[in-house]
Amino acid sequence: MLSIAFVGHIDHGKSTLIGRLLYDTKSLPKGKIEEIKKTCKALGRKLEFAYICDALEEERKNQMTIETSQTFFHSKKREYVIIDAPGHKEFLKNMITGTSQADAAILIVDAKEGIKEQTKRHAYLLKLLGIKKVIVTINKMDLVNYEEKIFENIRKNLLSYLKEIGIKPIDLIPISAYYGDNVVENSKRMKWWNGSTLIETLDKLQKEKESFDFRFAVQDKYELNGEAIYLGNILSGNLKKGDIVKSFPEGKDVKVEKIICSEKELKSVNSPKAVGIVTKAKLRRGDILAKDSNPIITKEITPSVFCLIDEIKENEDLILRCVTQEVGCKVKKILERIDVETLKREEVKELKETEIGKLKLILKNPIVLEKFGRLKELGRFVLLKNGKIIAGGIIT
Repeated sequence: MLSIAFVGHIDHGKSTLIGRLLYDTKSLPKGKIEEIKKTCKALGRKLEFAYICDALEEERKNQMTIETSQTFFHSKKREYVIIDAPGHKEFLKNMITGTSQADAAILIVDAKEGIKEQTKRHAYLLKLLGIKKVIVTINKMDLVNYEEKIFENIRKNLLSYLKEIGIKPIDLIPISAYYGDNVVENSKRMKWWNGSTLIETLDKLQKEKESFDFRFAVQDKYELNGEAIYLGNILSGNLKKGDIVKSFPEGKDVKVEKIICSEKELKSVNSPKAVGIVTKAKLRRGDILAKDSNPIITKEITPSVFCLIDEIKENEDLILRCVTQEVGCKVKKILERIDVETLKREEVKELKETEIGKLKLILKNPIVLEKFGRLKELGRFVLLKNGKIIAGGIIT
């Protein structure tokens, strides 16, 4: 199964494209299309494939995807999970949350409106989030009379921008999601297009096998029959009963006496898995267990950060949270702000809502991390102010 994030500027047709994919691949539940037709009629509108995904009543009324939703569809080759990410900048947090879980992404651009700021912002975030497999669709070709010149102009400009930020798209396809051109079936209206349909390109994608050394994040502790059981998630790698691992940030040895899952003892376990570990060593929430290699232990980081709400100012105190770890930190310096339109880097004293930049953070206590490209769970974090998440960041 492959998970695909659909991203792009608001109203460029993400939900419509997803609805078309579900409809043309016959992946809709029985009776769903009749429900959509009834809803459209009640709202006084013609049939809209977007309503298949925009399940919330508020979204239907406002014609805007708000929540990141997950939907399933299938081709003749395999199953897919669709992550429909909001396009409006006010819902950037939801877009990042959904997209960070994807194996690949489809960046959608309106053929009539062309490349917008949010198109570039989403493309830049795909790069930051480490999404290497990107397919671009130039949608709404029906609104520009299926003109090849318009497609080629957008294609040229977008490829130039993507090259600058380090993204090499797998394919760039002209489509009309509303009429189904080049989505599942080849378009009879764009005979100049000799490339693949979207579904053909998706089916060619290979899921990368990710592997990394053992990492376990301690979440909680409880006692059973006099034994201390430490609960948490195996983020990567595997664990066997009797293994000697290390607990970080201290670096002390920990012998795994038992592995417990659903009240049963296991001899071994692989990631990803939530389990309980019995050990005589004393652990606490936020400890990271590791073997085979040591993680990064540091009190100073210079991460890439995207400000979601509010603002980030130099010298202010924030809380950094990474998996079960939580530590106070100070914004020592805002190293740069990146203009996603021009890719110009500027020195500023604050990062405002929706802006992307690089910070120098000084932590009050050591924290356990990994580079995002090696292990996402320990390579990403959030920043909190007054108990609210205001930003997300990655260790590059």
